[in-house]
Amino acid sequence: MELINYSPEDLTKGQILALSDLLDRTWPERVKELTEEQKIEKFYARHPKKTCHCVFEGNELIAYAESFPLTIKMVNKEVGVMGLGGVCVDHMHRGMGLGALLVKDAFLRIQNEEFPLCLFQTGVPEFYEKLDCKVIENKVINSKNESDPNANPFWDDYAMIYPSTFLWPSGTIDILGPGF
Repeated sequence: MELINYSPEDLTKGQILALSDLLDRTWPERVKELTEEQKIEKFYARHPKKTCHCVFEGNELIAYAESFPLTIKMVNKEVGVMGLGGVCVDHMHRGMGLGALLVKDAFLRIQNEEFPLCLFQTGVPEFYEKLDCKVIENKVINSKNESDPNANPFWDDYAMIYPSTFLWPSGTIDILGPGF
């Protein structure tokens, strides 16, 4: 197995379709019928400056995650942080530590001081707590949501940060865009 980081422009059409398929298999409840071209367009539109963390077994993509620059507003100040999303492992390869491998690789961007911290949502906080993350209790909003700017843009139950030692403020966190 090999972990490779790509910028979106470095991925082939086949690789983008493979990661789209892996995401769809991981979250089938969120699948929308799209053409191949629409899937590719959606991939590029979603966090265009992302880093794609990919694990391959031979030529087969078996695990994937994205990390990306994100501007949030906390304590009435805009701050650049890293977002994390799309962390998934093919069901036949789960339990092998690949999810942790992907997340630790993404978190290197924090350790290398590219970002001060990482913000993300999850339904499995126990997994991330083992990787030095902590649940935050802040209200999370998207003030740019015209229909309901105070609604929580996250669909998972837990918002978390990495590293757990970051001095996180109380109060509302505005992610200034849609959930990820």
